[in-house]
Amino acid sequence: MTIARSVTFSVGLLIWCTQIQGHEFWIEPSKHYTAANNTVELTLKVGETFRGSAQPYLPEDTATFIVIGQTKRKIKGLLGDSRPAATVAVDDGLNRVIHQTTPFAIRFGDEDERWANYITLDGLQRQLDQHPAIPQIVPVAERYVRVAKSIIKTGQAEVNDSLSGEMPFELVLEGQWTQIPPGNYAFTLYDGQTPLDSVLVKAFRHSDRVVVSEAYTDANGRVELELPSADRYLISGVVIRPDDDPDYDWISHWPTITLEVVN
Repeated sequence: MTIARSVTFSVGLLIWCTQIQGHEFWIEPSKHYTAANNTVELTLKVGETFRGSAQPYLPEDTATFIVIGQTKRKIKGLLGDSRPAATVAVDDGLNRVIHQTTPFAIRFGDEDERWANYITLDGLQRQLDQHPAIPQIVPVAERYVRVAKSIIKTGQAEVNDSLSGEMPFELVLEGQWTQIPPGNYAFTLYDGQTPLDSVLVKAFRHSDRVVVSEAYTDANGRVELELPSADRYLISGVVIRPDDDPDYDWISHWPTITLEVVN
């Protein structure tokens, strides 16, 4: 094996191990509020409870990497072991950064406790119960796709988040705002264009890495979460469905949104 191939294999193995161990995936911009035309660094993170390790940009693992401001633009990732994974110049108003991975695969063998823990932690039983013919106890084979969004705001005008149409499952912050102060906020989870119910959505606070609020989406795909203090927040859910690929039982998507609350 050549040195180059050896390094590539080692990096790939490390990333694979991190992905298996990590429970959330999110975009961490260097700033959520800045001035128009400024450059913002984008770090891709994998971990748990808003604590994670920075991931490199790998084109083969990336299905979508864009920013939607006044226009929609592709983001060119920084190859190799670069941290951040990319930089982006932001437009005036609201900028939504979107990153979607290609599917990753995992198999839960006999006596693998991770599957049962996963169901409990992410409140998946309501979704699994809708498909009783699909295996619900180990051994289970799953593919998973990470779909992340982050909000970056410039200027003083009021803005509102909206459905981008660029993600298979997307969390949308409801309402208009100039800056996001502490308070209660409604989020809607969409399956394409359709609101999606029965999905547990959690809000993680960055400073202490705790879940400050959580609830299941209602019949309108809506959930109200308290963001109680000035801080960065990760809003996260898991959508799980039977997989069309006969080699796997389930396919899950992991929609997240990161934002900053300010006083």
